[in-house]
Amino acid sequence: MVQYAGGKARIGKKIHDCIMDYEKEKTGDNKLPYFEPFVGMGGVMRHFAEDLRENITICDREECITSFWKEVKEGWKPHEVSKEEYINVKNSNVYNALYAFCCYGCSYFGSKWTHYYENCMKSSLKRVMKFNYVKILKNTTVLDHKSYIDHEPVGNICYCDPPYTNSSFDKRRGNLLDFDTDLFWETMRRWSENNIVIISEREAPDDFMEILSFERVNTFNKKTIAEKLFVKR
Repeated sequence: MVQYAGGKARIGKKIHDCIMDYEKEKTGDNKLPYFEPFVGMGGVMRHFAEDLRENITICDREECITSFWKEVKEGWKPHEVSKEEYINVKNSNVYNALYAFCCYGCSYFGSKWTHYYENCMKSSLKRVMKFNYVKILKNTTVLDHKSYIDHEPVGNICYCDPPYTNSSFDKRRGNLLDFDTDLFWETMRRWSENNIVIISEREAPDDFMEILSFERVNTFNKKTIAEKLFVKR
């Protein structure tokens, strides 16, 4: 994965472990197909892929994100990006893996096309090169880019990491400003009828309950923030 505003790289393992425990409590094992429609840079998904779970499906509504994972699965690797190349890639509007790597991984703290930041670029480069994604993604299907509302999963364990209510990330990633929170929770209610659905947020409607709550330090502003996982009651 690369630097990504709102991503779960630092806490992905904790979320993965909670999902595994909850799934085993409900089903007796950890064999359900895993579906993640807000995959972003895979901070949680990576741990399921490392488990070599037999059936993983990922998606995102951003074309460059799904292109990134498709190309990484096929062996694409990034390279050091200069400020000049960063600008050229931005202006190209070719939504491939390099575009995703630049617009998030080479931008200030992973905020979409904020400005080129060499330290983030180098950190993102190390992260991607650290893992053998060709190996760990062998059981992973990367769907074409589409919104979560275009899916109707059945019999899956679904992990959803939507834009958080009242988060500053939506301001730093303008593509999130039109996110309909009410529609999201209605969709999660429907999905929960035929799946185990686990949602990352800081607050949820009353008919959802917490199964995990902890605090972490926001790397962007150094403030302590809450992270929670919710399921339908």
